Amino acid sequence: MKLRHLLPGLLSCIILLLNCCEKKFDEYYRVPDDLIGTILDVLEEDGNYTQFCSAVEMVEFDDVLGRTGNFTVFAPDDEAFADFFTETGYNSLEDIPEEELKGIVFYHIVFWAYSKFMLLYGLNIQDMDIEYSTENFRQPTRYTPPLTVEFDTLGRQYHVYHETKYIPVFSNEYFSEQDLNAPENYEFLYPGTTFQGFHVDRAEVTEYDVPAQNGWIHRINRVLVPPPNHNDILVQHEEFSMFRELIGKNTYYEYSSSYTTMQDNEGDVDEDGILDSLFLRMNRIFPSGTSPDVENVANNGFRNTLTLFVPTNDALQAFLAERTSGYTSLDQIGEYWINWYLSHYIGTNYWPSQFSIMTEEWERDLTASLVDCNIAEGDIFFSRMASNGPFCGINKYLLPRIFESVAQPIMGNSDYEWFCDMLVFYLADRLLNEEKLVFTLFAPSNDAMRAAGYTFRTGIGGYGLYHQDSPLTPLSPKVATDIVNTHLVFGDLGEDDFEEGTFIEASQNTYIGVTDLGIFAGGDLSPAQIGSPIHVSGRGIVYPIDRILVSPRESIFEIISDPGTYQQYQKFYQLCYQAGLFVFDENLLPESLDNISIGNYYTCFIPTNEALEEGLAKGTVPSDVDSLQQFLRYHFVEGVVFDDGKVSGEFNTTRIDEESGYLFNTIEIINQKYDLKIMDNLGNTRTVVHANHMAEDGVIHQIDSYLLFQ
Repeated sequence: MKLRHLLPGLLSCIILLLNCCEKKFDEYYRVPDDLIGTILDVLEEDGNYTQFCSAVEMVEFDDVLGRTGNFTVFAPDDEAFADFFTETGYNSLEDIPEEELKGIVFYHIVFWAYSKFMLLYGLNIQDMDIEYSTENFRQPTRYTPPLTVEFDTLGRQYHVYHETKYIPVFSNEYFSEQDLNAPENYEFLYPGTTFQGFHVDRAEVTEYDVPAQNGWIHRINRVLVPPPNHNDILVQHEEFSMFRELIGKNTYYEYSSSYTTMQDNEGDVDEDGILDSLFLRMNRIFPSGTSPDVENVANNGFRNTLTLFVPTNDALQAFLAERTSGYTSLDQIGEYWINWYLSHYIGTNYWPSQFSIMTEEWERDLTASLVDCNIAEGDIFFSRMASNGPFCGINKYLLPRIFESVAQPIMGNSDYEWFCDMLVFYLADRLLNEEKLVFTLFAPSNDAMRAAGYTFRTGIGGYGLYHQDSPLTPLSPKVATDIVNTHLVFGDLGEDDFEEGTFIEASQNTYIGVTDLGIFAGGDLSPAQIGSPIHVSGRGIVYPIDRILVSPRESIFEIISDPGTYQQYQKFYQLCYQAGLFVFDENLLPESLDNISIGNYYTCFIPTNEALEEGLAKGTVPSDVDSLQQFLRYHFVEGVVFDDGKVSGEFNTTRIDEESGYLFNTIEIINQKYDLKIMDNLGNTRTVVHANHMAEDGVIHQIDSYLLFQ
């Protein structure tokens, strides 16, 4: 029998079978007549939501809301649409552009079904045995703005994904838990509204918890339009164009694997075998996980908001005129400096009622203290609730507190920009901002830093202090911080304090030496000449200098353990190794001295190579390990002593008395300027022959012979 003769019979059997299956399906899975309808059914049956239902149909979402899913719908009634048409000038839904109408409809729809209780407490289930919190007051809606194509400064093209809009839920419970005044905050962000206790965005929820087969319905009294985010507002308002352009220089595009692969065909939308990559528009000066364009703020959009205080163009021009010198425009200010300054206008989770008390609370945010950062009503030029947080345009500039510290004469001065960068980058500003402290600040200009081979800039290693010997990598944070702190001295130094041959202790246990040609630090012995003092009332004094002060980069251990460079200490190094005074790492390489504690500072007296050789030959320098170690420990004392005649007396060494186990053996230091002598406890007097080898944790002096003890 031929196949074509069988086909009609087979088809008849298949149709019969399908009809039987459909009857069985309807019999067992038919929705009962008395079951509540879908969201669309409930809205249509009510009769007061005709405009919203029509809008849902026009964006072709009626098949979803009318059949399946799990949604929360904030439904504006027909009266709300009538008000909307009056406000916008539209006569009907047909007048609204297609993309705008999609945004309106989908912004009213939230994934998952939330009753009022669940909305208030950010829960996916009610009556859980937990401690409730209203912190998750934002919910992701069904609305995601369309992709855009953008180009970076190098002309590279990116398909930019703009995240799903969140809708905020405001309630008495939320504001109470946050200890905020509800009407004051809500009505500030949504002018023309009156807070009534339960709102979404700028609409009041007038009826809630209307059940439907596929979710919950909450009636609202306004049609909501997806609000712009911070980036949109900045683009829309020319009054903030300077701020927008300055932060725009820090824009970059970050690849998003999750958003890419959630597209059709797992990210290969055009099915060419290559992922169609999506990127987020990010900004380097904003806190991690935030930018003016990001909706999922700090990776938790349910509870976090981004707060921007944006100065008008006039306010930024006033800052340039009043607080800087040497610049003719803000564009001339270096990248790090201007970014640091602009970052003071960025915060998270601030509400309007807190704007006037931020001086006390600002430490919660990205930057430190400001001078008069409180925002009064008269300071506000423009405000609105953006989709990712409060936007507050202000007609004043904010001033970092360091501008009123001892650094006041150089902050904002183009000639000292690099050193000012260093003060804030390495956190010296936190010390300078202490109001009750007085300082002397030695300030090297950009030229002074450049002359010594230093620049503050960015590179492969990021922002930091760079030296010409290593142009691709900045100095380590510790080394750079020590350099900065060497320029800072507690108290205000006068002319009498710069006596030749003396040493001045800087703020963090580094030291500055004084010669007849100027001042120096242990990392660069070339003297810096001191300019005329600039007095800052109540805060201290600034001395311009023509060369940067470089603190020592090597510790006492690193100096001793490098006999190739410091041959004068070669024998002492050999004895330390022989005595087991070194602590070794996992590769059996020396990494520190056993008798020196990190964070403490020491003076080390090292006998000459010849003196140690002679002592070994005579047997007065011990050869057994334990005795040799105690002998070497006797040549270290805690504290820093220079040959400037300032410090004399009895000092504990790092040798512990063997009998008592805790009493330190002592030496006596006899200190006259340029003539430093040490007497051991046997009465032997030794003379320093080479003084003041400065280390990052103290100083080394070479003495003419070794020290002995009883």
